[in-house]
Amino acid sequence: MVYQDLRRDDPGLDALESSGREKLSTFPALSRDIYQSFYSLNVRKNEADTLSETAKRFNSPILEEMMRGEDYPAIKAACEGRQLPAYEAAGEFITQVAEDLDSLMEKAGGGKKALDTLERLEDKRDKSMEQLRQLLEKLERSGPDSQLEKQVLNAANRAQSQVNQAEAVGRMMQNNALKNKDGIAALIAQAGKAAAQRAESAASALMAWGDGPDSGDPKKMEADRELIKLVCRNKVLMETARYLGRLKELIQGKRKSGYAYGRGEKYSVELGGDINRALGSEFAMLAAPETLPLFLRKLQRKGLKQYQRREPICKGSGDIICMLDESGSAEEAAPWCKAVALALLDIAIQGKRRFAMIHFSSTGRFQTDLFLPGEFDREDVLKAAETFLDGNTDYKTPLQEALRLMEEEGFENADMVFVTDGACALGKDFLDHLKEEQARRGFSITGVLLDQDAVGFSFSLEPFCTEILRTSELTQEKIAENLLNARAA
Repeated sequence: MVYQDLRRDDPGLDALESSGREKLSTFPALSRDIYQSFYSLNVRKNEADTLSETAKRFNSPILEEMMRGEDYPAIKAACEGRQLPAYEAAGEFITQVAEDLDSLMEKAGGGKKALDTLERLEDKRDKSMEQLRQLLEKLERSGPDSQLEKQVLNAANRAQSQVNQAEAVGRMMQNNALKNKDGIAALIAQAGKAAAQRAESAASALMAWGDGPDSGDPKKMEADRELIKLVCRNKVLMETARYLGRLKELIQGKRKSGYAYGRGEKYSVELGGDINRALGSEFAMLAAPETLPLFLRKLQRKGLKQYQRREPICKGSGDIICMLDESGSAEEAAPWCKAVALALLDIAIQGKRRFAMIHFSSTGRFQTDLFLPGEFDREDVLKAAETFLDGNTDYKTPLQEALRLMEEEGFENADMVFVTDGACALGKDFLDHLKEEQARRGFSITGVLLDQDAVGFSFSLEPFCTEILRTSELTQEKIAENLLNARAA
């Protein structure tokens, strides 16, 4: 059902399956089975005797080879129980297989000509076997009949001959597949690697900017599908999403560990997907195997009846201002820097705090993106993630803008993060003014110095930074963890 919902209105896959079916009649079934093997928590295979000969000789070996591949665990980690990553990964796998289908069929069984021959022989064999069965039933009903017995004997000989022919062609195709085993495995491995990359990109995009867990809301689903397409086409967004996805997992883990069960006052009933707040009557569907799928479907579509809770809204600690060095030398590290900034944005919004991202480079060149609770959307966040100014490095420009935000835009008790890979001296007059403002307003500045390739120039941050985290001393993951943990507490 999940696959059919996603499969609907996908002209790209329609065209792909149509062209694949011309070469391999079971190609559309392969597409569905690949999705199921990625998405399902427990992958169940059909019994061999229920499969067509074509499915046995092509679909089944492709599935088995893919599931034995070294990339399958990574695919499952990104796709299991997650609709869109599984669909994107399956689509990528099928696309790769379709491109190499002629070569794959040639290696697996001698090409389409051999497959057509086998299918014709199997069709004739099945018809002959059915004719023989009918004659035997007729003979059993009529009793001894020399003419009918002769017909049965001829039908049996004909059926046996066609069985032998089909088996001979089948063995030939099987031997051909064994001979080309390494080549087949290489093609499947290539498709698996592409699927794993697509799965990870889709999962990261959804974790970074998606609308939350999979739901049955068609509008949200379509928005998430468009998001995945946009991110996968944009190298900067893709790299940023991979970092940001991991950071958001870290944030969510911290939130879960601090969760207080039963918090808030019950005041109404709503529809949703939170099992912890579901009404007891909803769990009655778990009592019988026949109604279990109905419960899972309601959960997946966020249609469970659950208590609505009223909780007091309280503002967290200080607002956050993140200043990002976007000089030319910082371009390589830009995706990680943006990911850290956007993870801080997530923390700020959860705490009902304001957030500002100041992009800076040369003197006077900067861009400020303001994110006020409830006053921005995903498009605003993506635009900020794509921005890169280029140029030289000037510290005074972003620090002046940060002071202006506190003075004019209402950023209270601002907590500042300053990320740079360069060195820049501040004039004595401005430095004295900055220190006066720090003493008056009580704000702190945490410096992140990207100095792993040029150790030893922290002096330019020391005059105004309360704390300096350096990539020459800590890994990027550790620095991000320190920044997030300190502000999520």
